[in-house]
This record gives sequence, structure tokens and C-alpha cells, in this order.
Amino acid sequence: MVNWLHMQLGEVYQFPLYPAEIPAELKSGRLWICCDRDKVPLVATLRGKPEPASSTNPDTWHYFQDALYAYKARRFCGVGRVFEKDAGVVGVDIDHCRDPHTGRINTYGREILDALDSYSEVSPSGAGVKVWVYADIPASKVKDGLEIYRSGRYFTLTGQILPQYRSMVTERSEALLEIIEREFPKCTPRYQRNTNYDGPRLDLDEILESAGVEVLAEISDEKAQRKYRILCPWLREHTTNPDSGTVVGQYDSGALFFWCWHSHCRGRRWQNFRRVLELRSRLGSFTEVNISYG
Repeated sequence: MVNWLHMQLGEVYQFPLYPAEIPAELKSGRLWICCDRDKVPLVATLRGKPEPASSTNPDTWHYFQDALYAYKARRFCGVGRVFEKDAGVVGVDIDHCRDPHTGRINTYGREILDALDSYSEVSPSGAGVKVWVYADIPASKVKDGLEIYRSGRYFTLTGQILPQYRSMVTERSEALLEIIEREFPKCTPRYQRNTNYDGPRLDLDEILESAGVEVLAEISDEKAQRKYRILCPWLREHTTNPDSGTVVGQYDSGALFFWCWHSHCRGRRWQNFRRVLELRSRLGSFTEVNISYG
């Protein structure tokens, strides 16, 4: 998190921000947060010590003007907008496709940008671009170099537009589905790889669905047959970036796994996660089980 003394002294590094260039349809609604230099989401407030924000908790979101005022007060490094579930707004993040010195975009990035032709801007790093579209897609998709989100995430905005593309958020369901089909091909048939696992053949999708676990994104991983980003059941123990860093998956052999990078979850694996699912089925909501269990 941003050093509090530096914030008090007004020494916060800030990402570029040109608010007048951001489309009005993105500015509307209580969907905005601020962030630090590491893009950890923070509540957009003008007073007090910064508090963590969550891309899945609307209570931590504010209006665009709130985020802008907090940014102009040099309390935060940047501002961002959350992808609200079922709102139809989708973000496409293309990493490492732009030369930050010359502004040149590589062929891979241009192909995606040209296909979508919607509001596009330079990422805070200057090395990537982000595109905002209206689209109906079945799930968020993530792999190295390309991330597509429909919910459970936020994008930092700069307003540093790419003027060769439309200045408004445009409906692009068909084009985006074609990109997803090409960039995220279906996995090979299950259980083809030889491993030492000889346990029961359970179905991860059925387990998650029956327990009411929301899949935030499908992650492309050559080592796993399926891999999903989810909210950690020990979420309240996380001190920074609570919505990130938690995955579950299944190998082709049938072996299941759970992993969370937060320090409080060190040592927690699939069996701990499965016991929480069993508690959830008896006690109620997935995120309301005994968080200290496991």
C-alpha cells in the first residue's frame, strides 16, 4: 500500500489521467475506486487512512467525481472502474503490446484493437492497452498477455486514448466471441495425461456449482485441464488485494487443486477448501462459513 508518510507529504506518484477523454457512459454509476502504485484497489475518500476496496463489494465503490477529487488531492496513484456483474460492460487488457517510448503497437495488439474498434486507451505502464466494449460473453478469460473480464475485476483508467479507434464504448459481442474462440481454444480431452494420481474422478464444475462458488475468470494454463479464479473462502483474513490470487483447478488425471497466494492461506490446499465447501452446504453462503476453519 502507498506509504502513508509520503501521502501526507503529497509525494504520491500518479498515473496519467485525462478525465475529459473518458466516455460519459463509463463515468456514470457508483462503480469507481482509487488505487496505489501497485494497483491495489482503495476506497476513494478524502479523509483518513486509505482502506482496501474490493471489486466484488459495492460498499467500497464510489462515484467518478469522488475518485477524481481524491486523485486530484494527491491521495492516490490512480482511479479505476469496476466491472459490475451482469451489466454487459467488458474489459480487454492486452499486455506488452505497445512500445512506451514510440507508441508503436505490435501486430498482435493491433489485430485485437482493429477487431473491437471501441473505446481504447493506454495502460498506466504505457506498455499495454485496454479496450472497453459492450458484450455478452459466457465467462471472463485470462492468460499471459491477454485478460478479458466481465465482472469481479476493475481496470485502472488513464483517458490516454488511442484516437484511431472509436471514442465510445461499442457493442462487440460477435467480435469478442471470435477473439475468445481463437485465443482460448478448448482444452484437450480430460484425463489423457499420465500422472501418479489414482483417486476418485470428481468433476470440478459440478463441485463448484453445487456449493454456489462463483467463478470469476477462466484461466488458461497448459498444465491444468481447468483452472478458475475464485474468491477465497478465507477472504477476511487477507490484508491486501483480497479479491486476487486464489485459484482452483483440475488436471487431466482428475486430481484437484486449490491455491491462494495470500500469506494467511499458506499451507491450505484442496482438502481444506473442500471442507469449507462441505460447511457451506450445511451453514449457508460460501463466504459466510467459519473463515478460520482449515
